[in-house]
Amino acid sequence: MENISNICGYDISSRSLEGHLALIREYAEAKKGTWIVTLNTEMLAKSNKEPGYQSLLQSADLIVADGMPLVWASQKKKNCDTIDGRTTGVDIVENLLTEAPIYDFAIIGGVDPIKTLDYRFKAASDHCKFLFTGMVDCSSEQVDEFVEQIKSNNIRLVYLALGVPKQDKLALLLRKKLPEVIFLGIGGTFEILGPDGGRAPAWMQKSGMEWLYRFSREPGRLWKRYALNYPVGIRMLVKDQFSSGRNSS
Repeated sequence: MENISNICGYDISSRSLEGHLALIREYAEAKKGTWIVTLNTEMLAKSNKEPGYQSLLQSADLIVADGMPLVWASQKKKNCDTIDGRTTGVDIVENLLTEAPIYDFAIIGGVDPIKTLDYRFKAASDHCKFLFTGMVDCSSEQVDEFVEQIKSNNIRLVYLALGVPKQDKLALLLRKKLPEVIFLGIGGTFEILGPDGGRAPAWMQKSGMEWLYRFSREPGRLWKRYALNYPVGIRMLVKDQFSSGRNSS
């Protein structure tokens, strides 16, 4: 694929959010299966601790930059395409469930995603053809059941709201069996978009401070992620800059 930025060993698409949305819709219309990873600093940190996780993510069809630190790194890295802004799972879901055409979809995981659909995406509710919020163990029997449900309901797009690395492991297993379906790992997107959630102000999103807003709302649950994983991811980005040189700008 064209428009690629290599950051910390990952080939990340440098397209804009609008460009990625157009690509997803193009693939959905053509029934071209794709596994999309929205990469952030937490995932970088996890891949640093677990080399097998890095290999898993590298097998995705499309990797986009979820966090501003990745965008900034692309601006400074030598011989690297500049990433044209963040493409978050939240932004992708919000667009695909709001703007026509809305494709038939499935949700696997999440905390009461139907509550979010009823609250924010009423027009999309009828397009949810399969929902599973139980325990996901990625067993062969469970994967086969998911495959049958997705096939029988002619589903075009599957939202995997399981967190990492489980959503990535499941995406790889399903991708092999369903070459015409789009898989998107979205973590806690439905909780953020739900009635009890909420996004940071636009200025915090653009300045890379959305993590601070989320931490202020749920410090007990998120402190470990941001105190331990976030700094590791930032160090990886800095190390990647020095190992590759910097732009003269």
